[in-house]
Amino acid sequence: MKRFPLSPTLNHTALYASGIILMKGILLFMLPYIANHISQSELGRLELLVTFSMLLSVILGFSLHKALSLFVGLEQDPHKKRKLTGEFFTLTMCIGVISLVVVWLLSPFLYELNPQYATTFELELLLMPLAFEGMIAVVLTSLKMREKAKLFFFLTAGRATLQILLTIVFLHQNYGISGILLAGFISAALQICALIYIQTKQNKKVHGTGYLFNKDIITLCFPYCLPLMIGGLVAFGLNGGERWILLENTSFNDLAVYAVAIHFSLILTLLMQPLHIWLSSRRINYLQSKGKKHITQTIQSQIILLCILTTIACYCVPICIEWLMPEHYQQAKNIAIALIIVSAMKELNKLINIGNIAHNKIKKSLWINVLSTLLGVILLTLITPLYGLIAVLLSLIVAQSIQVILTYIFTQHDHPLPYSIGKLTVLFLITGISIALSLSSLPSTIHLIATLACTFSIFVFAYQLQLIPLPTHKNSK
Repeated sequence: MKRFPLSPTLNHTALYASGIILMKGILLFMLPYIANHISQSELGRLELLVTFSMLLSVILGFSLHKALSLFVGLEQDPHKKRKLTGEFFTLTMCIGVISLVVVWLLSPFLYELNPQYATTFELELLLMPLAFEGMIAVVLTSLKMREKAKLFFFLTAGRATLQILLTIVFLHQNYGISGILLAGFISAALQICALIYIQTKQNKKVHGTGYLFNKDIITLCFPYCLPLMIGGLVAFGLNGGERWILLENTSFNDLAVYAVAIHFSLILTLLMQPLHIWLSSRRINYLQSKGKKHITQTIQSQIILLCILTTIACYCVPICIEWLMPEHYQQAKNIAIALIIVSAMKELNKLINIGNIAHNKIKKSLWINVLSTLLGVILLTLITPLYGLIAVLLSLIVAQSIQVILTYIFTQHDHPLPYSIGKLTVLFLITGISIALSLSSLPSTIHLIATLACTFSIFVFAYQLQLIPLPTHKNSK
């Protein structure tokens, strides 16, 4: 008998969230060890390579996993679901094989362009697994749709754990960045082999063969995937591209400090991950079945949670950096707080974007992203040469603020919700004051006490403002 039984939904959510957190947070988990085994400039160079891989993953993945979620999700026949998934898988394998050849031929050319950034061997280790990025995303998405939570967790957590262990071994042997990339290559290659085996078995149940090919799948998903891929490339301008602009105007050492700050700021994103997974398949259903008032209360409750987690992150991340990172990375503490604010705005944008989601207005969201990113990149280009890292942080905050404002305006136009704007403004003000206090140079113990006090204050104010739904008394008689 289970002492603390969980519902299947919560159990699956926990497994999915744990796997995704390990995937997305792997560099954060390894960062203290890596920073103590390679030089500051080498860490900056590693961040540049990671950023380059982020860009290519958007292109090579082509958002096919999102198309899979849409088209397979709309299909009711289980046999056709499997067939369609198999066709997506075969398409991603074809793209992967072609991409692998291109990457192999392109790596020496990229090395000739900037020999100081990476060797040909490092580029090959970095880029070759990316050729199958689309296949990895498609099969993992398929596992989520089939509610194979344990297998999903095993494949994602297993890859992350193996990569961490291999990184520790290779760095202990003084292999440097090549060792880190080799660890990533080996763990990715094993995951790719496992996913190919799993999906091939699924395909045989449909067709008796491991591969299903249908050229019509290209014309089916291309109009849907292209805007999503462009949106991903646009988002890269402020989520990776700013590091290139920073490097052009500073040095690898400054980029390394920024990298430490940005990876620690991801703690907020990781903390919000379970909420996004749980809500991803429910928000539209809630809107249709329970109405605007209920979805508004739900979103406002999520905003309160976001404010609390943002405050906690702003207080705890500087302490983590102080305790875990070498002395020459300590200046990353205040930078991380600014980047946590940027992350909080991104999370807020996701929460209030219900209107565009409800009406499937992908192009409208794309234009919002294009406009805010364009303004951010213009700011980055103009003022980073003058003010360096401060200019990068200011540009990110301004661009993200514009995106939130535009998203709110357009989503309210398409699907107005009765937000308590005055009360939310007070909540944001209290959160802002709490974050400002986190910048003070206090001993760690007092800092932690302040964390509890500020978090409790936000909750109390939210309750007093009636932003937290109060229990009804209909059944009190």
